[in-house]
Amino acid sequence: MLFRPTIGKIQHEPLLSDQPARQMQTPAGGGSINFHLRSKFTALMLLAVTLLTGGAASAEGITRDQVLSFDTRGALAALEDALIVHDEIPTLESSKMLGRDQRSANEDLDNLVQEAIEVFESDLITGLRDQYRKLEDDLESERNRLTEYRAERILASREDPSLRAKLVPGETLKRFVAVSRADYDALIETTQQNIANLEEEKANTIVQMSKALNAIGVELNSDQLEVMMASVIGDDIVTMSVVFNSIKDMTNQLAELTQESGENLAHAKKYYGMVVMLHRIIAAMQENFVKQVDEKYLPKLEEYRQTAQANIKESRELVNVGTGVATLENNIRSNKLTIEVIDLYSGQLKSQRKKVSNGLEVTLREMNVANNTYNTVSLSSAVVSMIREGSNTFEHLISIQMPDVHEFQNDEVREEFRAITAKLNM
Repeated sequence: MLFRPTIGKIQHEPLLSDQPARQMQTPAGGGSINFHLRSKFTALMLLAVTLLTGGAASAEGITRDQVLSFDTRGALAALEDALIVHDEIPTLESSKMLGRDQRSANEDLDNLVQEAIEVFESDLITGLRDQYRKLEDDLESERNRLTEYRAERILASREDPSLRAKLVPGETLKRFVAVSRADYDALIETTQQNIANLEEEKANTIVQMSKALNAIGVELNSDQLEVMMASVIGDDIVTMSVVFNSIKDMTNQLAELTQESGENLAHAKKYYGMVVMLHRIIAAMQENFVKQVDEKYLPKLEEYRQTAQANIKESRELVNVGTGVATLENNIRSNKLTIEVIDLYSGQLKSQRKKVSNGLEVTLREMNVANNTYNTVSLSSAVVSMIREGSNTFEHLISIQMPDVHEFQNDEVREEFRAITAKLNM
């Protein structure tokens, strides 16, 4: 968390954590490097300047390189580690009681692929996304606190401010000593200001995230991005957009490395093998997305829909009895809104799932071709053009998975949408 709201002002915290930098071996095995340290420092400093200035000048100047600030040496090391295991798998037995087999090697490869995904993420966008999520949590806490203060105010027996509430400094202590309506009026006023400050900071954060995504070709305005971030798949879409763009840039760098390797077939083949690993990274992300939507989110939404329909049916039956008609009619309207938003939510998930599923078909086909080429390549001069073909494939995948996002019709739909997301995340 880069900023934590306090009463009437923003408190700044250290930009860099106390965690030591991850040590990685260079591809050639010579010495160690501070993995991601320089790129993380650059990205976090950019994030800090952007937020501190309100996004006025610095956000306009965000470049693709600043957003995709992954460490190339770290990426090469991660890809080479994965490639070593990939090459080992055909030499192993498919299954055995003791010792290493293809199943255990594939598990290791899957783990290495997940680690490689983290290498290609954007520190800048991740920082903004975490900031946004933290602000959402803080807003929920402040709104709950506001509700509590209003309830306590009604129950308070005194009108005038209490002496201890006057003497005790700070909201945190005042909330423990408040006894009168005037005490709670002061707490309510402070909490409302906190909420306003948090809303302003949240709006600013989404603007900066939109500009950072625009810098890598993901054209979403602030309102569209807010809708996407309200969805249970919002973080996944952002991550895939970032990682796919990083992979495209990494592929271009692999083409340059291959070009510089000249006639060295061993080096050229290794770099092309890394392209195969890049395909596998993308496939892993796509497969996980489709699985989550099919096996978790859509079934849950259908459950919520059936529950809402059952509630409507029960309420209508009770209306016929003639008791509490106004309350029951409100219940019916509320559940109809829930069904409307569930249908909107399901449509969004199915639309993005179709895009990712179509992308997965392309990825699997191209990955099989690339793997076959990797096993049979015999001319280093042909590898550069084949790597560039991989870059074109990644560009195509980025374009076909671009999200279609529509803005919320009104605040009521927005809040119901967020409530469903909270249930899906439980």
